[in-house]
Amino acid sequence: MIAITDTGLYRADAPLRWGSVEQFWPRPSPLWCDWLLDPGSLTRRLQQLSDGDFQVDVLEEHWARGSSAQLGIFAERYRSRVMWSRRVLLRGCGEPWVAAHTLIPVDSLRGELRRLVKLRDRPLGGFLFKYPELRRQVPQVAPLGDYWGRRSMFYLHDKPVLVAEFYLPALMQRVQTAAE
Repeated sequence: MIAITDTGLYRADAPLRWGSVEQFWPRPSPLWCDWLLDPGSLTRRLQQLSDGDFQVDVLEEHWARGSSAQLGIFAERYRSRVMWSRRVLLRGCGEPWVAAHTLIPVDSLRGELRRLVKLRDRPLGGFLFKYPELRRQVPQVAPLGDYWGRRSMFYLHDKPVLVAEFYLPALMQRVQTAAE
């Protein structure tokens, strides 16, 4: 079992085998695809699954220099820029359900988006999904043993925000129990 706070694994810039769902064989199960490819707010979905017993634990927030080797998902001009890095644990019913990592180029933190560095324990999805003009690229997924993660590039006012979400065993156990 991998530690939830493992700083090298649950990161948007982790050297994982990122790709589209179609690039993997075997492909993720329909249950996994339902979570990996859902275009809606993960925050909202977790809040519903937990009947409102949801919280965000901030693991770390800081400025970091981008690593161009692992950030090919960003346009070239952003890859080696200074970025706001935020790692959180999303909990439902007191259990860790999702480890998430957000990278935001300093150039994106102008206007309304500058509030993203002050979210503290508020969910990022609650901020992003209130804007109807929010655009999201098709997510990339990566296997982590028997589990999966995804990362998506969001654009708000044409400014990129990279979000990676790694689904933890307790979440999938809860999803399977709820489906029975």
